[in-house]
Amino acid sequence: MSRTSAIALLVDTRQALSAGLHEKPQSDGERHQRMLQEVERLLLNVRVGRTLEFELEFPSRMHVIVSN
Repeated sequence: MSRTSAIALLVDTRQALSAGLHEKPQSDGERHQRMLQEVERLLLNVRVGRTLEFELEFPSRMHVIVSN
């Protein structure tokens, strides 16, 4: 996947996690908060080129390899 597509995927994932955060019970909310923080960290690392491969659990399990 291109870097641009990977960034778009992470932005969409971050938005979906943020939207769902307020709808979840406390225990699920904490898990969503952790996933949101991980996605935000990944987003920064993919943008600057430090991360070329990652896995997502949300919205579905996915392995991504970033190409330049």
